[in-house]
Amino acid sequence: MMPVLKSPRSLWWLALASLGLYQLLPGIAAGLSQAEPSFASEIFPWVKSFSSASLLSLHDSGSHIRASIGFLTLCLALFAVYFFALKQARHHNDLRSQNIIFVSGASFLLVQLLAPVLLSTDVFAYALYGRVVSVCYGNPYDLAPLLPAGDPFLRLFGQDYLPSWYGPLWTWISAGLTRLGGEHVGLTVLLFRLTAIASALLCGRLLLLSLRRHAPDRAAQGLVFLLWNPLFVIETGISGHNDSVMLVFVLVAVWCHLRGWKTGAVTALLLSALVKFLTGMLIPLYIALVLREAKTGRERIVFLCRCALAAGLVALGGMTLAKSNSSSPVSQQAIAPDFYANNFHELIFKAVRRGLGEDPDSVRSPIYFQGWWLEAKSKTFLYRQPEGSAETVAPIKPGDRVVVMAPQQSERWIRVYDPDSRGRGFVDAADFIDAARPASPDALGVLFETLTQERPTVQTANTLLRALLWFLFALFGLLCAWRTNSFEQFLVWAAAALLASYFLIVTEIWPWYANWAVALGALSVHRQPARLAAILSACVLTLYVTIGFQGSEPDWVFALRSLPAFVLPLTLFAALYYRRTSSRS
Repeated sequence: MMPVLKSPRSLWWLALASLGLYQLLPGIAAGLSQAEPSFASEIFPWVKSFSSASLLSLHDSGSHIRASIGFLTLCLALFAVYFFALKQARHHNDLRSQNIIFVSGASFLLVQLLAPVLLSTDVFAYALYGRVVSVCYGNPYDLAPLLPAGDPFLRLFGQDYLPSWYGPLWTWISAGLTRLGGEHVGLTVLLFRLTAIASALLCGRLLLLSLRRHAPDRAAQGLVFLLWNPLFVIETGISGHNDSVMLVFVLVAVWCHLRGWKTGAVTALLLSALVKFLTGMLIPLYIALVLREAKTGRERIVFLCRCALAAGLVALGGMTLAKSNSSSPVSQQAIAPDFYANNFHELIFKAVRRGLGEDPDSVRSPIYFQGWWLEAKSKTFLYRQPEGSAETVAPIKPGDRVVVMAPQQSERWIRVYDPDSRGRGFVDAADFIDAARPASPDALGVLFETLTQERPTVQTANTLLRALLWFLFALFGLLCAWRTNSFEQFLVWAAAALLASYFLIVTEIWPWYANWAVALGALSVHRQPARLAAILSACVLTLYVTIGFQGSEPDWVFALRSLPAFVLPLTLFAALYYRRTSSRS
């Protein structure tokens, strides 16, 4: 058994070990494919300066493999310290230990301000949407708001403008920060990261106050669970994600409830949803709890009226930015056929498409792929395999047209469909030139030239899969409502509902999403949702490694990236749960 250290001094040693490991993190992270410049050197001149071009060059030089090994090793060490600290915190619950834990967590976060890289472009997106409001006085939820083409954050965003995915409250905050930062990229990025870190520390304070009242024997352990969690530190301190802002309002709701301010709790949850919409699922669960605990019908009616008034005021304020006629609402984007990434739903989606008869090459193609027509310059052949000596499928005459079925995997060979022979195979790129669409192509030719996400099998598979997933999530929501008969149960099942959303309806997911369940799990660290949240937070960081293999020779690592990130934690959790229940019996 692991020895139990009896002095709070052990917490200092664990904190120093973590702090030392975090000092190594930025240098290792710079070699990952997701690394982006933080422009910290513009504020802190001694910090190493990176540009997007230099980071790309670093990744292309072959540092990705070394960085991946280093990153995984570092995360393993950080989580080893983290889980050991969780065990020690059970025996160190005095005020001094709690202060050590909080100060240490703050140091983990603040030291990341000197990191020369980010692991996401989200901060650039926040600034971009904020500038649409503060500089252009436009609507960030429109498809094409007024925005100068040379805007520095549009360039750093790295893609065409996308309508904002965030709630209006976060847009207001972003507008204020970009007003302060102006055209200074380094200062603006620093302001967003400081906001995320300050919100994380406020989360820690609210968590501690709530646990001292609700479960004082778990206060120190809950604080370690959140502030020392490496995923929480990395995504908040390095990348500056706004999830900590969203979580502040969730923890304010908990704080309000424990003081008897139930309408205040509902208002706080509404404000949380106006940062990121998904926490809105907690509102009906909480209202159901309050109605169940109410002793009289009058008490229930008064509570519902107060909630309706609060919701009306919050919605009225939110509508000033979140216009109802937005041309690209999030609700439509989130159920589109192209909204599958990093989660195992992507593998299921492809399997359903194959089951519906879609061509395997089409299934393997990117969802945004669209075929085009080629015309033969001379007599050639359609080959079964991408080899000049391979078996031929059909001859091709000069002037014959074929449609490209899949992205070109090599400079020479292209996968095509030949309407004349109705054959599929490979042709030599040197024998063809781009051509216009034939006057009357056959049905398969029309199908292969259609954007992948608009093909019938793709649309059908998306409808079937989403209907099933939402049905299962609705059933789980009913289970949550049924089991929530006390505030302790609300905390447990609220965390469980967020975890269920990862595995059922959030079909495009990123590592920082797991922080939602970590924050709620910290309120009930001894319950099963907290255990799954902790395991998931460790495994989901593998995405930073596996994403880097996209388009490389071992592309299968990228294709199967969801297995270590989301299937492995479920497997580990099930094994640990079985072991615990078996030992008890």
